Amino acid sequence: MTTNAYSDNLNANRDSVTLRDYNHAQRLYLNNNLKFTPKTKFLYHTFFALDPSVGDIVQSLTEKYGIEIGMLVKSADLPKFTANVETKNKYNRKKNIQTNIVYDPITITFHDDNHGVTTALLEAYYRFYYADAWYGDTPGAYSKLDGDTTYKGSARNQYRYGLDNNLSVPFFRNIQISQMARSLYTTYTLVNPIITNWQHDSVDSEGGSTFMQNTITVQYEAVHYDRGTVEVGSDGNPVGYGTVFYDTRPSPIAVTDPESLSTDINVTDNRSSSNNVEFNDNLPLQSANSLFSNLNRSTEQASEVVGGLDNISIPINGSGTQQITQSVPSTATTSNNTSTSLYLYKDDLQNNFKKLDLLALQLFKDQFLQNGGSGINNLFNAWDTLPETQKEEYRKQILEGAL
Repeated sequence: MTTNAYSDNLNANRDSVTLRDYNHAQRLYLNNNLKFTPKTKFLYHTFFALDPSVGDIVQSLTEKYGIEIGMLVKSADLPKFTANVETKNKYNRKKNIQTNIVYDPITITFHDDNHGVTTALLEAYYRFYYADAWYGDTPGAYSKLDGDTTYKGSARNQYRYGLDNNLSVPFFRNIQISQMARSLYTTYTLVNPIITNWQHDSVDSEGGSTFMQNTITVQYEAVHYDRGTVEVGSDGNPVGYGTVFYDTRPSPIAVTDPESLSTDINVTDNRSSSNNVEFNDNLPLQSANSLFSNLNRSTEQASEVVGGLDNISIPINGSGTQQITQSVPSTATTSNNTSTSLYLYKDDLQNNFKKLDLLALQLFKDQFLQNGGSGINNLFNAWDTLPETQKEEYRKQILEGAL
């Protein structure tokens, strides 16, 4: 068997390891119910808020297929921004100054469905803004049989063309594109969108392996952000989600801590109270109380659940040094040479960062209470603001008590 520096370091004593495994990625991406795992692109929902007057052109678009239009979106760009910046000389010091912001156009691609809903959407947009589309079957509107009609009287020049369509309202009130993950949504609302380019697909006698699509390019005047917990139904969030075609039966997939899925991001504009967006910045009460009740037990009695981790106890031996054990359930089968209390090894704790961190938090709690601290939220806030080097000291104490 050949060895090299990498395998030697991986097989070395853990205390002297200089090359470690994927613990860093596991702690970042897998802990807290995949809280920091990158979102997948296919979990999205779109909604097109059409002006009611669109129903005068294609009635079913607003009355029957208003939700389906968004569900037929094949792909969509999220908003893009460009800040124009000029560089000025301030007493020979370079100073960058923003002059304005540009909302870059985005592209949205639809499936060209068999029923023709998305094609009807583009047709309605064409008819809404441009009078040209109304005279396709009107005799004389585009006829050249008797030459140019410019000077042949009002009867031959009664038709309107182009933007001469007597319109003062926009086709789209807004377009909402929502990302979804872990039962949460983030919605980007395009304000006053207008299409700058739209196109139908091409036909191809050899295209048996591809599907037809319709594509639009959209410009907009601003972007509004919104986020929260996904709710299905006519009054749910995002708008239109879960109303038609969705399977709304509860999933059998469960998470270890459902409360960790709550939104805790604060985006607040203090200049105007009407612009405040408030979110819960504390650990969810149910989860916090559950954990605190376990942390509040003495280390001699902590033989049940610590932060959702079953069968963890932290007895204190006669020398005062903590020694971490994992209690074996009474129903477990053990051999004559096996104790009913199996020791947790350093490797086990180092590979289970959640368990290690909760045990370190328990040590920190004792000092927190001794210093006059109180309250579950204050405890967790104090732990969260504690420098990482000090947290490592608590983790180190736990590891030193393990085998």
